[in-house]
Amino acid sequence: MNNDLKSKLEKQEVEPHVHGPHCNHGHSLEPIKRETPKLGRNDPCHCGSEKKFKKCCGK
Repeated sequence: MNNDLKSKLEKQEVEPHVHGPHCNHGHSLEPIKRETPKLGRNDPCHCGSEKKFKKCCGK
């Protein structure tokens, strides 16, 4: 930790920020959900080439 930040923390007596279950600075706790299903490696490629995704755009 650099000295400038350390002195600010000591003056304000603020605990350093820690992410975790008790984080209180506005994170949403809901997971991010896909709008469309995930494209698998063996599914046809979405570009329309009629190849498998892994042989086309998945490289």
